[in-house]
Amino acid sequence: MRVMKNYKIMKTKKFNKQLEKIPLDIKKRFEKQLERVAEDPYNIGKPLGFKWFRELKNNTYRLYYLIYEEEVVVLLVGVSNKKMQQEYINKIRNKLKSLRKK
Repeated sequence: MRVMKNYKIMKTKKFNKQLEKIPLDIKKRFEKQLERVAEDPYNIGKPLGFKWFRELKNNTYRLYYLIYEEEVVVLLVGVSNKKMQQEYINKIRNKLKSLRKK
């Protein structure tokens, strides 16, 4: 049984730039979902090959995040539309070693 703790939500610079490009209503939905992520990042979002690499879905947009269990941190690393989803996942996977060290 996992002990419940509130995770700190952190964002990469790239994530912030990508977030600026999505519609306001989608941003607001992601903000609501991120409240739940902060409570338990494993209970929401779909795992992407690793239990600590996940995505949230909202309409045609995807938000990608990494979970740092020991640091009690969730790092938001990207946002894409459905059309660019696989390309973004591949880019993030290629950078996982450096992202896991942050």
